[in-house]
Amino acid sequence: MREDAVTEVRSVLIPLVENRLLLPNAVVAEVMDYKKPEARDNTPEWFIGDLSWRGTRVPVVSIEALMGGSVVTPGRRGRTIVTNTLNGKKSLPYIAIFSHAMPSLVRVTADNIQPYSMEVDLGVLIKQAVRINGSPALVPNLDELEQQVLHSIN
Repeated sequence: MREDAVTEVRSVLIPLVENRLLLPNAVVAEVMDYKKPEARDNTPEWFIGDLSWRGTRVPVVSIEALMGGSVVTPGRRGRTIVTNTLNGKKSLPYIAIFSHAMPSLVRVTADNIQPYSMEVDLGVLIKQAVRINGSPALVPNLDELEQQVLHSIN
């Protein structure tokens, strides 16, 4: 084994209403208190609106609604998670999602993560269902999320 081989990925578990998302920590730009976004006209239900963050207009989406569920507004413990996008497009450098509680940090290693089969169709937004430290989590398809948002704002 090479000495510089990656053996763990620092990640973030983001609580949703019924699931948790697992994202690499490097994708998360900031975790902040829940802020109500400014609504946009003529967008899908899952496109909640925009918020201003560091001088940039950031689209806010509901992962639950994108997965076929309902839009659920976070309560007093809710957070807004600003994520970096992977596409390099100046028109969409960030996407924000809601968390229903404070996200938690987790170290992902070959020993504590394994694929997990769910009995429901996860659709194109979820790349993989996993068990991390024995608990289920969903790994989103960030490229698909970006495409959905780009399609909605153009």
